Amino acid sequence: MNKTTDLKNLVHAVVQVRLPVRDINESVEWYEKYFGFTHNWKTEEESDLGLEPGPFLFLIRVDQPTPIQIVSHGKPYAVLSIKTSNVFECYRRFVEAGEEVTEITFPEFNVTDPSGNVIHIANYPDLHIAGF
Repeated sequence: MNKTTDLKNLVHAVVQVRLPVRDINESVEWYEKYFGFTHNWKTEEESDLGLEPGPFLFLIRVDQPTPIQIVSHGKPYAVLSIKTSNVFECYRRFVEAGEEVTEITFPEFNVTDPSGNVIHIANYPDLHIAGF
């Protein structure tokens, strides 16, 4: 066996994505309200949220949250992307709630969570990949 085959037998999936937040309760409520995440467990310092199918979203409280985002050529990119069946309805709900969103393009948009993390929302209608 070569090293690539050995790794494929050892590594199977992404199981958790971690984000820094300023307030666990505020963030858990936000992710439950807008995306339907459920918390598996929660303390004052951290929480593990689930949404099927996919990895868990692990929130960890930090004293001075630094939002996680990528900037390339002046354009911000989200570190977390969420698939929706109706990007326009999802967008409408965020706008009506007064959440910080970008304009819809492609069809996709970004929303900012209470701690400043940029989250990408998209339909992904053209992806014909297992798991999408």
